[in-house]
Amino acid sequence: MNFDAGSQMLLCPYCDTKIKVSDYKAPRQEEQDKDAKADSNEWLSEGTEWKPGETDGMVVYSCQSCGGEIVASETEGSLTCPFCSNNVVVKEKFAGDLRPNYVIPFKKSKQDAMDSYAGYVKGKLLLPRVFFAQNHIDKIRGIYIPYWLYDAKIDADYRFEATKVRTWSDSDYNYTETSFYEVDRSGHEEFSHVPHDASKEMPDDLMESIEPFNFSEAVPFNSGYLAGFLANRYDVDVEETKTHIVNRMENTVENDIRNTVTGYSSVTPITRNKQVRSLSHKYALYPVWLLNTSWNGNNYLFAMNGQSGKFVGNLPVSKGRAAVLYILSALGFTLISIIICLIIIS
Repeated sequence: MNFDAGSQMLLCPYCDTKIKVSDYKAPRQEEQDKDAKADSNEWLSEGTEWKPGETDGMVVYSCQSCGGEIVASETEGSLTCPFCSNNVVVKEKFAGDLRPNYVIPFKKSKQDAMDSYAGYVKGKLLLPRVFFAQNHIDKIRGIYIPYWLYDAKIDADYRFEATKVRTWSDSDYNYTETSFYEVDRSGHEEFSHVPHDASKEMPDDLMESIEPFNFSEAVPFNSGYLAGFLANRYDVDVEETKTHIVNRMENTVENDIRNTVTGYSSVTPITRNKQVRSLSHKYALYPVWLLNTSWNGNNYLFAMNGQSGKFVGNLPVSKGRAAVLYILSALGFTLISIIICLIIIS
């Protein structure tokens, strides 16, 4: 059975039978639901362990070109790497990874993604033909991208040096008076579900371009949501992302506190005391539609947020088409000039 984004149910492609995801492998899911309720008020570290038998039928396909690893059903036929378009031939039994805590199910269907792509390239006359080919557009694949999600509480004490500048003049001189002040501020902020993608294959700028994802629509992980889709295996360890996330949070706190110091000509922080408390993280899967196009030795990756439908990508210019368009434009201009001259002469 495959997960259907439109109905948010599992759909049999042969008999059209539909079942709720919550009914998928019911005995195992009942145990998972109990676990989810038990930890609803408690953050876990990274992810949880897979239940016995839950990964049956799941294998890892490895791309020997870009190194990407894709988790999919063992019944998947010829698989093309969604990141570089090369054939993926090496596969092994799925084991050892952490089980995600959460998943945001696909809300946008493959047809939605194909329509968005068609609209994105429509009217772009200088685009190579391969980008318009229907059999190429059909290769759009839905893939879950791994994310680490962070929670934290930060207490901060700041001392700023602030100035007020006053100027005036008389008949003889121009005057400037600068008054200096020390301004103290304290603050407390709490952060929830701050994301950092855990995939080396997905370009960070591309993922940031299709954000945000709405975490309020995340649900406790159930392997039923993976049915019919691929999942990118995480290859960025949580320790590699922690420093970046903490810096991001601390910068937010500093900017928010700095914005409370108003009415001065200049404000400069001179002492900072920040304490990060209750830093914790969980593991989640976010939905993305991907299409990679290889042209002239370069890869062009298009991505659509599988929840919101936000679509991004980069496009090349066909030099051949550009030359033809230039020649046609020049001929058209020449023809118009000749016609105008003939009218004037006559």
